Amino acid sequence: MVESTIYVRNKTGLHLRPATELSQLCARMNSEIKIVFGDKHINPKSVLMLLGAGIKQGSKILIRVEGPNEDEDLKTIEDAINGGFDEEMIPVDEIVDE
Repeated sequence: MVESTIYVRNKTGLHLRPATELSQLCARMNSEIKIVFGDKHINPKSVLMLLGAGIKQGSKILIRVEGPNEDEDLKTIEDAINGGFDEEMIPVDEIVDE
């Protein structure tokens, strides 16, 4: 299992379009994937679970990946989130760590 802590930097957080993109990306992976946000453990292969989590701009999330391609899958997920889903992003120095 591999994991990474990452901040959501797109200004609108994981609303419908980026949540759908992330869900579709994760659904193509053979690995078991969990996103931990606060006390919520989210299956990112479900767009409804992602939307229901209320992940907003600046949110810190933990991504856990376990499976045959876990390192590659984690990197792909990180790249997608760090890319902001082609939306406007806040600078790293504007993120307030809670």
